[in-house]
Amino acid sequence: MLTTVIFLIVSFGGLVYSRAASLSISASLKHASKEAYYERNLRTVQAIYNLTVYPNNAPIVAQGGPAVPPGLFNPEAKGRVTPLGNFTTFEESIEYFFALAPIPSATPAKTGIYRADLVSFVTGCPEIAASVVYLRTGTVDPQTAVHTPGPMDTTLKQVAFWRFDSEGAVLRYDAWIPSLRLWTAISSGIDYNNPQVQQGTIVTALCPQIQQRCVGPNQVYASVEDCSRQLLAKPFGDFDEVWADNIVCRIIHLILTGTRPDIHCPHVGPTGGGKCVDNDYSIYYFDDLELLGSDKPFYCAEDDWADYLIKDEA
Repeated sequence: MLTTVIFLIVSFGGLVYSRAASLSISASLKHASKEAYYERNLRTVQAIYNLTVYPNNAPIVAQGGPAVPPGLFNPEAKGRVTPLGNFTTFEESIEYFFALAPIPSATPAKTGIYRADLVSFVTGCPEIAASVVYLRTGTVDPQTAVHTPGPMDTTLKQVAFWRFDSEGAVLRYDAWIPSLRLWTAISSGIDYNNPQVQQGTIVTALCPQIQQRCVGPNQVYASVEDCSRQLLAKPFGDFDEVWADNIVCRIIHLILTGTRPDIHCPHVGPTGGGKCVDNDYSIYYFDDLELLGSDKPFYCAEDDWADYLIKDEA
């Protein structure tokens, strides 16, 4: 028996060594492939969040989609951001990520994002990743973009899943902003839970700005008084539940009237324009198949790395 074993080792030693070497090379290539796609996906996500930092977001607020660097979002990008809603086009997606990032000159507290810290990131295959970002906000000088530490300094957190196309651009996303209500209170210094503040927000801020921005064919109210009368009859809402026929939804969409008034003025109008409307929670927060094209949109296929390894070897 011992002789037989020695014979087999001697006779097939070259084959065993060759097979082991082949497996070692294959593992190295697979490791290299993982590193390449990890770095690619990480760069994309970090670049997206860096563009929320003031003044990086200012050109996109002013120009919209054409100002977004190529390669970050697929032209067919769409996704969900809880508690804000679904975003079904490229323009809607980039408006959410960049146009809603605060511009200091447009806020009484001169609030801006001055740093984006990507604190968690994992990518299990070339087309899927997950991340957590801390968006550091506070008082930012509109001219110099210098952050001045103060009592309104706080952090906005976002947890997100990402699906990338074959070129590494974002194709689908599902994100969540926890405690948006608390962030809004600290960053603005405004107590939106106070009924008097709610009424004053509608009458002296929201409606006058709607009338300034939504004019001509985009006009949705006859006057400030008409706007105030109709909106005072609606629930104010909560920033942790923006997606509804309420005032906080219209506050969010008022920001976006500066980029595309023809699209967003109806959203701040009396009917909500299909966006600031009441939705069935059990349907619209879980419509993955309709919105994202799959009931498991952020799963890795079992043979993902094998497919990419073959491409790398070729």
